Parts: sequence; C-alpha cells; structure tokens
Amino acid sequence: RQATAAQIAKALHLPEELIEEVRQEFTDMTQRLADCGPDFRIHLANAIFADNSVDVPNDYCDLVETAYDGAVKQVDFKKDPNGARAVINAWVEEKTKCKVTDIIESGKIDSRTSLLLVNAMYFTGFWDSHFNPQYTALRPFHETKDKTSMVEMMYQRKNYKTSCCDKLEVDALEMPFVGKKLSMVILRPQKIDGLDRLEKKLTPELLASLLKSLGEDHDVEIYLPKFKLEHTSSFKGTLESLGLQDLFSDRADLSGVSKTPGVRVTGVEHKAVVEVDEDGVEGLFLTPLIMMCYAGVSFNYNVNRPFMFLIRSCDPDVILYIGSVRRF
Repeated sequence: RQATAAQIAKALHLPEELIEEVRQEFTDMTQRLADCGPDFRIHLANAIFADNSVDVPNDYCDLVETAYDGAVKQVDFKKDPNGARAVINAWVEEKTKCKVTDIIESGKIDSRTSLLLVNAMYFTGFWDSHFNPQYTALRPFHETKDKTSMVEMMYQRKNYKTSCCDKLEVDALEMPFVGKKLSMVILRPQKIDGLDRLEKKLTPELLASLLKSLGEDHDVEIYLPKFKLEHTSSFKGTLESLGLQDLFSDRADLSGVSKTPGVRVTGVEHKAVVEVDEDGVEGLFLTPLIMMCYAGVSFNYNVNRPFMFLIRSCDPDVILYIGSVRRF
C-alpha cells in the first residue's frame, strides 16, 4: 500500500485505475494457456513463501490462488532455513514434474528471510514436424569468429515462415508446435558476431514488427543445434534498479498482504528451463526414418552461430520465453 504500491505501479507503467483490469487479463491468460489441450503443457510454479511468524490472511491467499494461479506457503525461515529451502525446492519440483530443481541454492536464504517470492516455468511441446534423429550429426557452431565447436545439429527440409530485418541484421524463422497454437521463433544474426548487437537493438516495437512480417511458407533446409538452457535469476537487484526500493526495506508497506509489523520482501527468485531436441521441447516421441525427394531450390537456414529464440502463443498472444544461446 501507499508508497510501496506506487513504486510497483510506476515500475510496471500501470495506472491505478487499470490494476483490476490487468489482473483479470492475467487470470484469463493463464487459464487459456492451461486449457489448450494435450498438445503442450505449461508447468508454472508461483508462490509466496512466508515465515511462520508472518500472518497472511485467508482472503489474500485466495486472491493469489485465483488471480495468479499461485500459492502462499508457510515455512520456518527463522529456526530452520535449510529445512525451509528443502521445502521450497521440493514444492517447485513437484509443480514442474521434477524438471526445475534447486531453485533456491545453498546460502540464498537465512534466518532473516521473512517473505520470498518464487516463480518457475517449464514448457513441454512437440514439433508440428519432428526432426528425424537419424539426420542429427556433429556440425560446426561458430561461438565467435575465432572459436568453433562441434555440436549435435538437427536437420530437416520443410516449409516454414521466414522473415528478415535489415535494421536488426537478423533472419527469423518460425517453427510451430503440434496444434499450431504455439511456436518457436529463431532469430539468427546475419553475422557470426551479431548477437550482442541484436540484443542491444531489439525493442518491443521492432520485435512485434518482425513477428508480424512472418508471412508465407518457404521451402527451408534448417540446421538447428540441440540445446538445453537452465537460467536462474534473483530479481531483487533488478527490481530495485527499476525503483522498487521500499519493497525490500524496512519502509515496505505490505499491510495488504499481512498485518504482521515489519514484513518486507527478502528476495524474488525465478528459474526457467528450456530443452530442445528432435521431437520438440522436452520431447519423447520418435519417428521412423523417411527419405524424401525434393525438387527446386530451398532456403538454407543454418543456425551455426549465437542466436536468440522465443516461444510464443498465438491465442492468447503472448511471449512465454525469450533467450539466447551463445556456446555449448
């Protein structure tokens, strides 16, 4: 409440009169993603872990559950921080089918921790057109102009939507998942050392324009490395730099969360896992070897250099993941 709430709203560029509307939009979005059927699954783990000494009223717990598909859990940070860490990690593992582990590393929390926000995400989906594992082979990946590694590179020839942006110096290719409600978009810099420039130049407006320009299908020969990324972030420093100073200090006004005096957020922990192979993201389905003959000229899309990728949903229109692969 008060200054704490105002800082959060300012950092999110969220006028007070739109807070309820945005909350409802978020609720609707998560529900629609959860109801998309058997073609893919998004495993979310959103929770507030509060020390046993912090009294969180039932109506706030209900709000977290209904509006954010989250939970409020009580743990004993003060007397048993290691036990609390084990409880948090076990809860996240259960929610993500054991795919996200150790979200809270040793030493991250101690007896002074009072309120910890945790978010983890794991996505399972299958390519609309599977890569045949018998075509996967070791091929060069240029980490820099001077360093090349041999990595497992998948291959197939298929019709895909492509686009390019000279301003960003990037070529884009969209690969749908089964059902075509979600897709992965690969952003391959046109130069081997172009990823840093791409990340610096990319804006929401340029990204939206690039995604919109993904039009007609083209005959594409694609070479894509298999990869697995695990990224853990502690957002406290980032949020403080955005102006959320009170939230993590003794000035925090969290009276809407708890009437216990002196409560403040100790940390905000996030972890995401993405694994890409022949079958998709965390795929298990295998396909037989099928030899196919093609005529004509195809577009060669060799992802043999550092690149960006994103996983997006068409309905609702939202980007679920965005990341970069630099080395193996």
